[in-house]
Amino acid sequence: GDVEGNPFCVMEQREVHSSTGPLAALPLDSADPDRDAEFWSWLSGWQDAPGNAPRTLRHPSGTGPLLELCLESQPKGSAKNRMHLDIRLEASDDVDRIAREIAVRGGREPDPGWGELPWRVFTDPSGNELCLLPASPRG
Repeated sequence: GDVEGNPFCVMEQREVHSSTGPLAALPLDSADPDRDAEFWSWLSGWQDAPGNAPRTLRHPSGTGPLLELCLESQPKGSAKNRMHLDIRLEASDDVDRIAREIAVRGGREPDPGWGELPWRVFTDPSGNELCLLPASPRG
C-alpha cells in the first residue's frame, strides 16, 4: 500500500495494459459486474474493453486506464470507500435529470452530511461512492 495505507498493485507487463500508461486499471468492487458495467458505461461513456476482470470498460479512444468491475468478496455495507470516482459534467448536462436516471439505474444520492458542496454525491448500484462535478469553467 501507499503511505496512507491505500492498497495498489505493481504488476508484471500484461498485453491488456500495453496502452494504458502508468496507471493501468481502476478496480471497482461490484456485486453484479454486468449491471454495474451498464451503469458506468451509461454514466461515463466508456465502452466494453478486453480485460482480466469479469467486466472491463475503457474510454472510447482506446487509451488510458481500464475500469475493472471485479466481483466483490463480500457486500459493501455502509463503510465509505477509500477511493471513489468523480465524473465531470458537460455544460449542457442537466444534473437533476442525471440524478433521476442514476436512481432509475439502481444508484442512490445519499446525504453524507457535509453541508453545501459544489458537487453531488451518489452511489452506484453496488454502493460505491461517486461524485458528479460541475462542468469545467473553461469553455
